[in-house]
Amino acid sequence: MKKKKKKIDKTTPWETSTNRYVGFVDIMGFKDMLTRLSHSEVYDIMKKVAKSVSSVQSVFSVDYESEADIDINVTMMLYSDSIMIYTRDDQQHSLENLVASISALSDSLFSDGIPHKGAIAFGQMTLDFTNSIFFGQPLVDAFLLQEELKFYGIAVHGTAEKNEDIFDDESIFEYNCPLKNGFAKHLTIAPGVSLSEDFEEKTVDTLIEKVSKMRENTSGSLRKYIDNTIDYLDNVKSKGLQILKEEEDEFNEEENGSS
Repeated sequence: MKKKKKKIDKTTPWETSTNRYVGFVDIMGFKDMLTRLSHSEVYDIMKKVAKSVSSVQSVFSVDYESEADIDINVTMMLYSDSIMIYTRDDQQHSLENLVASISALSDSLFSDGIPHKGAIAFGQMTLDFTNSIFFGQPLVDAFLLQEELKFYGIAVHGTAEKNEDIFDDESIFEYNCPLKNGFAKHLTIAPGVSLSEDFEEKTVDTLIEKVSKMRENTSGSLRKYIDNTIDYLDNVKSKGLQILKEEEDEFNEEENGSS
Protein backbone atom coordinates (compact mmCIF):
# COMPACT_ATOMS: atom_id res chain seq x y z
CA MET A 1 0.00 0.00 0.00
CA LYS A 2 1.36 3.39 -1.05
CA LYS A 3 2.14 5.67 1.86
CA LYS A 4 0.14 8.92 1.78
CA LYS A 5 2.31 12.00 1.38
CA LYS A 6 2.21 14.21 4.44
CA LYS A 7 1.22 17.83 3.82
CA ILE A 8 3.97 20.26 4.78
CA ASP A 9 3.23 23.93 5.47
CA LYS A 10 6.00 26.10 4.11
CA THR A 11 6.04 29.73 5.18
CA THR A 12 8.35 32.30 3.60
CA PRO A 13 10.54 33.82 6.37
CA TRP A 14 9.99 37.48 7.28
CA GLU A 15 12.87 39.94 7.02
CA THR A 16 13.45 41.85 10.25
CA SER A 17 13.88 45.27 8.60
CA THR A 18 12.38 45.97 5.19
CA ASN A 19 9.89 48.13 3.34
CA ARG A 20 6.37 47.07 4.26
CA TYR A 21 2.81 48.36 4.62
CA VAL A 22 1.71 49.20 8.14
CA GLY A 23 -1.77 49.72 9.53
CA PHE A 24 -2.79 51.32 12.81
CA VAL A 25 -6.36 51.08 14.15
CA ASP A 26 -7.45 52.80 17.36
CA ILE A 27 -10.49 51.79 19.42
CA MET A 28 -12.28 55.05 20.17
CA GLY A 29 -13.54 56.09 23.60
CA PHE A 30 -11.36 53.62 25.49
CA LYS A 31 -10.56 56.02 28.34
CA ASP A 32 -14.25 56.81 28.68
CA MET A 33 -15.06 53.09 28.78
CA LEU A 34 -12.60 52.58 31.64
CA THR A 35 -14.35 55.36 33.59
CA ARG A 36 -17.94 54.48 32.72
CA LEU A 37 -17.87 50.67 32.67
CA SER A 38 -16.65 48.05 35.11
CA HIS A 39 -13.31 46.38 34.47
CA SER A 40 -15.02 43.12 33.53
CA GLU A 41 -17.28 44.91 31.03
CA VAL A 42 -14.27 46.52 29.33
CA TYR A 43 -12.60 43.11 29.31
CA ASP A 44 -15.62 41.64 27.52
CA ILE A 45 -15.44 44.38 24.86
CA MET A 46 -11.72 43.83 24.32
CA LYS A 47 -12.31 40.09 23.97
CA LYS A 48 -14.65 40.93 21.08
CA VAL A 49 -11.88 43.01 19.52
CA ALA A 50 -9.37 40.18 20.01
CA LYS A 51 -11.80 37.69 18.44
CA SER A 52 -12.22 39.97 15.41
CA VAL A 53 -8.45 40.28 15.02
CA SER A 54 -7.95 36.52 15.30
CA SER A 55 -10.74 35.54 12.88
CA VAL A 56 -9.73 38.16 10.29
CA GLN A 57 -6.07 37.14 10.39
CA SER A 58 -6.92 33.46 9.98
CA VAL A 59 -8.89 34.17 6.79
CA PHE A 60 -7.33 37.16 5.04
CA SER A 61 -3.63 37.15 5.93
CA VAL A 62 -2.60 34.04 4.03
CA ASP A 63 -1.76 33.27 0.40
CA TYR A 64 -2.07 29.63 -0.65
CA GLU A 65 0.35 29.17 -3.54
CA SER A 66 -0.08 25.39 -3.41
CA GLU A 67 -0.97 22.63 -0.95
CA ALA A 68 2.55 22.61 0.42
CA ASP A 69 3.37 26.31 0.10
CA ILE A 70 1.58 28.72 2.41
CA ASP A 71 2.67 32.34 2.77
CA ILE A 72 1.53 34.39 5.76
CA ASN A 73 1.64 37.94 4.43
CA VAL A 74 -0.01 39.88 7.27
CA THR A 75 0.34 39.81 11.03
CA MET A 76 -1.95 41.67 13.43
CA MET A 77 -1.13 42.65 17.01
CA LEU A 78 -3.50 43.94 19.71
CA TYR A 79 -2.05 46.10 22.48
CA SER A 80 -4.43 47.87 24.88
CA ASP A 81 -6.82 49.86 22.65
CA SER A 82 -4.66 49.75 19.51
CA ILE A 83 -4.33 47.25 16.68
CA MET A 84 -1.16 47.18 14.57
CA ILE A 85 -1.16 45.42 11.20
CA TYR A 86 2.04 44.65 9.31
CA THR A 87 2.76 43.11 5.90
CA ARG A 88 5.61 40.70 5.32
CA ASP A 89 7.06 42.82 2.50
CA ASP A 90 6.18 45.41 -0.16
CA GLN A 91 4.79 42.97 -2.73
CA GLN A 92 1.39 43.46 -4.36
CA HIS A 93 -0.12 40.29 -2.88
CA SER A 94 0.89 41.45 0.61
CA LEU A 95 -0.81 44.81 0.00
CA GLU A 96 -3.95 43.00 -1.18
CA ASN A 97 -3.94 40.86 1.98
CA LEU A 98 -3.53 43.98 4.12
CA VAL A 99 -6.43 45.84 2.48
CA ALA A 100 -8.70 42.79 2.72
CA SER A 101 -7.73 42.28 6.38
CA ILE A 102 -8.39 45.90 7.37
CA SER A 103 -11.65 46.06 5.43
CA ALA A 104 -12.89 42.88 7.12
CA LEU A 105 -11.65 44.03 10.55
CA SER A 106 -13.45 47.39 10.23
CA ASP A 107 -16.66 45.61 9.23
CA SER A 108 -16.37 43.22 12.18
CA LEU A 109 -15.77 46.05 14.68
CA PHE A 110 -18.75 48.03 13.35
CA SER A 111 -20.90 44.89 13.64
CA ASP A 112 -19.96 44.67 17.32
CA GLY A 113 -20.77 48.37 17.81
CA ILE A 114 -17.12 49.25 18.46
CA PRO A 115 -16.10 52.73 17.16
CA HIS A 116 -12.67 52.88 15.57
CA LYS A 117 -10.50 54.79 13.13
CA GLY A 118 -7.20 54.04 11.51
CA ALA A 119 -4.78 54.46 8.63
CA ILE A 120 -2.21 52.59 6.58
CA ALA A 121 1.24 53.85 5.52
CA PHE A 122 4.35 52.49 3.81
CA GLY A 123 8.08 52.53 4.49
CA GLN A 124 10.93 50.76 6.26
CA MET A 125 9.71 48.99 9.38
CA THR A 126 11.58 46.77 11.82
CA LEU A 127 9.75 43.79 13.28
CA ASP A 128 12.07 41.94 15.66
CA PHE A 129 9.69 39.42 17.20
CA THR A 130 12.47 37.68 19.15
CA ASN A 131 13.43 40.82 21.06
CA SER A 132 10.01 42.54 20.90
CA ILE A 133 11.44 45.52 19.00
CA PHE A 134 8.98 47.23 16.65
CA PHE A 135 9.66 50.65 15.12
CA GLY A 136 9.57 52.58 11.86
CA GLN A 137 8.33 55.75 10.18
CA PRO A 138 5.24 54.11 8.60
CA LEU A 139 3.87 53.24 12.05
CA VAL A 140 4.29 56.90 13.06
CA ASP A 141 2.69 58.10 9.80
CA ALA A 142 -0.30 55.78 10.19
CA PHE A 143 -0.79 56.79 13.83
CA LEU A 144 -0.62 60.52 13.10
CA LEU A 145 -3.06 60.30 10.16
CA GLN A 146 -5.66 58.39 12.18
CA GLU A 147 -5.28 61.01 14.93
CA GLU A 148 -6.40 63.65 12.41
CA LEU A 149 -9.52 61.79 11.25
CA LYS A 150 -12.89 63.00 12.49
CA PHE A 151 -14.93 60.00 11.38
CA TYR A 152 -14.83 56.28 12.04
CA GLY A 153 -13.01 54.64 9.16
CA ILE A 154 -9.65 53.84 7.58
CA ALA A 155 -7.60 56.30 5.50
CA VAL A 156 -4.54 55.75 3.29
CA HIS A 157 -1.40 57.81 3.94
CA GLY A 158 0.39 59.42 1.01
CA THR A 159 3.33 57.00 1.34
CA ALA A 160 1.02 54.08 0.52
CA GLU A 161 -0.76 55.98 -2.27
CA LYS A 162 2.53 56.08 -4.20
CA ASN A 163 1.91 52.47 -5.21
CA GLU A 164 -0.54 52.98 -8.06
CA ASP A 165 -1.73 49.37 -7.77
CA ILE A 166 -3.60 50.35 -4.61
CA PHE A 167 -6.05 52.34 -6.75
CA ASP A 168 -7.22 49.09 -8.37
CA ASP A 169 -8.43 47.49 -5.14
CA GLU A 170 -12.20 47.05 -5.06
CA SER A 171 -12.45 48.21 -1.43
CA ILE A 172 -10.63 51.52 -1.95
CA PHE A 173 -11.96 54.88 -3.12
CA GLU A 174 -11.14 58.56 -2.67
CA TYR A 175 -13.11 60.61 -0.15
CA ASN A 176 -12.95 64.18 1.11
CA CYS A 177 -12.23 63.15 4.70
CA PRO A 178 -13.31 65.31 7.66
CA LEU A 179 -10.26 66.09 9.78
CA LYS A 180 -9.80 67.91 13.06
CA ASN A 181 -8.80 70.98 11.04
CA GLY A 182 -10.93 71.00 7.89
CA PHE A 183 -11.14 68.44 5.09
CA ALA A 184 -8.66 66.66 2.81
CA LYS A 185 -9.00 64.06 0.07
CA HIS A 186 -7.54 60.66 0.91
CA LEU A 187 -8.01 57.16 -0.36
CA THR A 188 -10.09 55.19 2.14
CA ILE A 189 -10.70 51.48 2.74
CA ALA A 190 -14.43 50.74 2.78
CA PRO A 191 -15.52 48.39 5.59
CA GLY A 192 -16.52 44.94 4.38
CA VAL A 193 -17.74 45.81 0.88
CA SER A 194 -16.40 45.33 -2.60
CA LEU A 195 -17.10 48.27 -4.90
CA SER A 196 -17.58 46.05 -7.94
CA GLU A 197 -20.14 43.85 -9.62
CA ASP A 198 -20.87 41.98 -6.37
CA PHE A 199 -21.61 45.17 -4.40
CA GLU A 200 -24.67 44.83 -2.14
CA GLU A 201 -26.51 47.96 -1.01
CA LYS A 202 -28.04 46.16 1.98
CA THR A 203 -24.53 45.51 3.38
CA VAL A 204 -23.88 49.24 3.70
CA ASP A 205 -27.40 49.87 5.05
CA THR A 206 -26.67 47.36 7.83
CA LEU A 207 -23.42 49.17 8.64
CA ILE A 208 -25.26 52.51 8.80
CA GLU A 209 -27.77 51.00 11.24
CA LYS A 210 -24.93 49.73 13.44
CA VAL A 211 -23.21 53.12 13.46
CA SER A 212 -26.47 54.98 14.14
CA LYS A 213 -27.03 52.78 17.18
CA MET A 214 -23.76 54.07 18.64
CA ARG A 215 -25.61 57.33 19.40
CA GLU A 216 -27.10 55.62 22.45
CA ASN A 217 -23.68 55.65 24.14
CA THR A 218 -22.44 59.07 23.01
CA SER A 219 -23.34 62.71 23.42
CA GLY A 220 -22.00 66.17 22.65
CA SER A 221 -19.10 66.55 20.22
CA LEU A 222 -18.56 62.80 19.92
CA ARG A 223 -21.83 62.54 18.01
CA LYS A 224 -20.18 64.52 15.22
CA TYR A 225 -17.99 61.49 14.57
CA ILE A 226 -21.13 59.40 14.09
CA ASP A 227 -22.70 61.96 11.76
CA ASN A 228 -19.50 62.12 9.72
CA THR A 229 -19.28 58.32 9.60
CA ILE A 230 -22.85 58.00 8.32
CA ASP A 231 -22.04 60.59 5.63
CA TYR A 232 -19.00 58.51 4.69
CA LEU A 233 -20.99 55.27 4.49
CA ASP A 234 -23.66 57.02 2.40
CA ASN A 235 -20.83 57.94 0.04
CA VAL A 236 -19.64 54.31 0.02
CA LYS A 237 -23.16 53.26 -1.00
CA SER A 238 -23.39 55.92 -3.71
CA LYS A 239 -20.00 54.88 -5.09
CA GLY A 240 -20.99 51.22 -5.17
CA LEU A 241 -24.31 51.94 -6.90
CA GLN A 242 -22.54 54.18 -9.41
CA ILE A 243 -20.06 51.42 -10.30
CA LEU A 244 -22.90 48.91 -10.62
CA LYS A 245 -24.73 51.22 -13.02
CA GLU A 246 -21.60 51.82 -15.08
CA GLU A 247 -20.97 48.08 -15.35
CA GLU A 248 -24.62 47.44 -16.27
CA ASP A 249 -24.50 50.16 -18.96
CA GLU A 250 -21.26 48.70 -20.34
CA PHE A 251 -22.80 45.22 -20.42
CA ASN A 252 -25.90 46.49 -22.24
CA GLU A 253 -23.74 48.31 -24.81
CA GLU A 254 -21.77 45.12 -25.49
CA GLU A 255 -25.00 43.13 -25.82
CA ASN A 256 -26.52 45.66 -28.21
CA GLY A 257 -23.30 45.80 -30.22
CA SER A 258 -23.16 42.04 -30.67
CA SER A 259 -26.83 41.71 -31.69
